[in-house]
Amino acid sequence: MEITVSARHLDVSPALRAAADEKIGRLDRFLGGIDRAEVHFSEERNPRIAAKEVCEVSLDGRGYHVRCRAAAADPFAAIDLAVAKLEQQLHRLKTKLRARQHAVRRPDDAPMELDLDEVLESA
Repeated sequence: MEITVSARHLDVSPALRAAADEKIGRLDRFLGGIDRAEVHFSEERNPRIAAKEVCEVSLDGRGYHVRCRAAAADPFAAIDLAVAKLEQQLHRLKTKLRARQHAVRRPDDAPMELDLDEVLESA
């Protein structure tokens, strides 16, 4: 998986970049086929907002796009919150894809078999 880490109006420390690479890289185990991940950090400039550090993550895979946005007091906590949100979304997506692939055929959906003799006798 190709992981891109960027930031707006702040510098990404090597420790933050390594933490983002490690935590986002682990998301591949929830759903295979994730080709690319983009992690973007920014900071809210409003002094009334306590959770100033914002982490936005976008995952692109085989026909699906998963995005989340999380805010916390420091960027390491923000990446943790974003990973938790993405785990829930990927679990939901995997369940949905699995249900689509392994659809169970119910007896109500089975084609009806008609006995020609019974039809002719009842008529």
